[in-house]
Amino acid sequence: MLPRADSRIYDERSDILGRPLLIANHAGAVVQTFPELKAPDMTNHHTNPKLGMLLMISMAMLLPVMDTIGKYLTNFLSPGTIALFRFVLQATLFMHLLGIQRKLSLPRAQWKTLMGLGALICVVMLTLMLGLSVLPLATFIAIFFVEPLILVFFSVVFLGEKVGWRRITACFVGLLGALIIIRPNYATFGIYALMPVLTAICMAGYFTLTKQLQGKMDGIAVQGWATLFGTGFLCAAMIAGHLSSFEDMAFALPQGIHWAWLALSATIGVLAYVLIAEAFKRAPASLLAPFQYLEIVAATILGYLVFGDFPDAITWLGIAIILGAGLYVFYREQNTSELSD
Repeated sequence: MLPRADSRIYDERSDILGRPLLIANHAGAVVQTFPELKAPDMTNHHTNPKLGMLLMISMAMLLPVMDTIGKYLTNFLSPGTIALFRFVLQATLFMHLLGIQRKLSLPRAQWKTLMGLGALICVVMLTLMLGLSVLPLATFIAIFFVEPLILVFFSVVFLGEKVGWRRITACFVGLLGALIIIRPNYATFGIYALMPVLTAICMAGYFTLTKQLQGKMDGIAVQGWATLFGTGFLCAAMIAGHLSSFEDMAFALPQGIHWAWLALSATIGVLAYVLIAEAFKRAPASLLAPFQYLEIVAATILGYLVFGDFPDAITWLGIAIILGAGLYVFYREQNTSELSD
């Protein structure tokens, strides 16, 4: 949580993929997150904002590399196989971190919530890989950025939080931007064009459920156990896919260099978690939040260099609307510390 001059309290978390997200606080605001669920040391005064910005930029540049690796591997492995082994490796890394911290015991009182988180993140990973298998990289990531806007709606419906009409309107505008991108892609890719939206919805559900663990578990423990449960659900999904002869869930052991790519991808996910945590120790959310959108820039560059994809004019229009809506919702909160929405 970050203290502010207007005494509002902010929730700070990141997603299981390592991706930083905008999380609605109890006043309905949308703020940049970092992965701590415990109360922080209130003596922290963000003494190195330049380093914080550098860490945030590094995170935004790294995450599209992880997605690029995943998309590249779909040329050799099924999306389900990639999702499964990336989760196995990522869960191993998180469990290792928990072992170092001597926190490997499962919190029995929270296992049902952690299992629910595992189910949601299983769907997140599957829809992520299914979407990346056909959609241009920048297109997928741009649509996924409606997640913070969906989370605002979830915070109202499921958590009873109060959100002003301007922010609600901005969220609808952002969803309109997503539809602008989806419509032509749906004609080309069919239902796969909806995968980024499903990823965003499940990720928003993940964070809504995560609020039940606030103050009870730290970030690494939540992400580690959720990833472990998610791996179990992915195994079940792979078995079901195999029995139904669903090609995108066909199982195959990675070969040779594919293991190295999967390991690198999982490592980037955990490293991004560390970078975002360290960034928020050194700089305030209001300074760091806009840098997350550099991820779309990096995805566009990587998509062009690796796959020869470049967004068309319609996609750029949708991206501009989504980014504008997200930034407006964030800065609306920054500018309403003394005025009601």
